[in-house]
Amino acid sequence: MKTPIEYIIVAEPFHADAATHDDLARKVNEKLSAGYELCGSPILSEDMMYQAMTKPIFHGSPLHAE
Repeated sequence: MKTPIEYIIVAEPFHADAATHDDLARKVNEKLSAGYELCGSPILSEDMMYQAMTKPIFHGSPLHAE
């Protein structure tokens, strides 16, 4: 049986300045510290930047206790 995963997308409005990249990096680093892993490379659109992330769900964890 495969380990179930939690899937999230971190989003940040895109502006043509470097602060946007710093803001997305800060949010992604917070999720990395919480046990999430990167899933692919960042996705850019005209007005948003996205980063997909996953985290294994282990039975018995405080958030997913049975």
